[in-house]
Amino acid sequence: MKNSLISAALLLLVSGAVSAQSANDAGIAVSGGGRSLTGPVVPSGPGLTCAPAGPVVSTFTGGTTQSGRIFRDGIASTCAGKAYPGIFNPGTTYNYETFTYGNTGATPSCVTINFDPDAGATPCGTNAHASAYAGSYDPANQGTNFLGDVGSSVAQPFAFTIPAGQQLVLAVTNTANAAVCTFAFEVVDLPCVIAPPVPAPVNSPLAMILLGLALAGLGGLVVARRS
Repeated sequence: MKNSLISAALLLLVSGAVSAQSANDAGIAVSGGGRSLTGPVVPSGPGLTCAPAGPVVSTFTGGTTQSGRIFRDGIASTCAGKAYPGIFNPGTTYNYETFTYGNTGATPSCVTINFDPDAGATPCGTNAHASAYAGSYDPANQGTNFLGDVGSSVAQPFAFTIPAGQQLVLAVTNTANAAVCTFAFEVVDLPCVIAPPVPAPVNSPLAMILLGLALAGLGGLVVARRS
C-alpha cells in the first residue's frame, strides 16, 4: 500500500512537470522585468487608428489560427534590431490575434511594447507571445516584415525600430495549445497624429440667398461693362 502511494505521488509529480510549460523554448531562465497591466478590453483585428493611450486587455477569440509559431529564443528585442528567430512546431495549430495601429512618423521610430500574458479574467500565463511587424502580418510567412518580439512569454517590455510611415501590426499567438485566454499590452512612443476631418460646407438658406445676391451682382456688373 505504501509503495503504491509513493508511486502515485511520483507519477503526479512527473506528469505535472511534463505539462508545465517554460516561458521560452531556449531553456533560458527568466523572471520577467515588466509590470502587470490592467485596462479596458479592446477587440482584436485590423484598424487604422492610433494606439490606445495606456494598457489594454484582449483575448484570443479562436477565429484566426496558424500552423506553427515563432521560436521563443528568450531574448527580448531592442531598437538595435533582431533577426527572426525561426518557426517552432510548424505542424501544430495555434490561435493568433493582430492589432494594427497607424504610424505618422516621418523618420524611423523606436517603439516599446509592454507585454503581460498573465492579465485579464482568464490569463494565458506562458501560453501567449507577442511579436511586432511592419505593415502587415502573414501567418503563413511569419518571418516577413518581422521587427521584434518579447523573447519569453512573461510580463516584460520589448522594443524595435519601425520604418517611417509604416503601420505597426502587433501579433499575439498561443504557444502551447489553441486556447482562448486573456493578455494585455501597451504601445509606447509610436508616432501617430490623426488629422481632424474637414467640416462639410453648411448649405443654410441665408448662405444660399447671399450667394445668389453675389452672383446677381456679378452678372449685373458684367452686363454694365458690355453696354
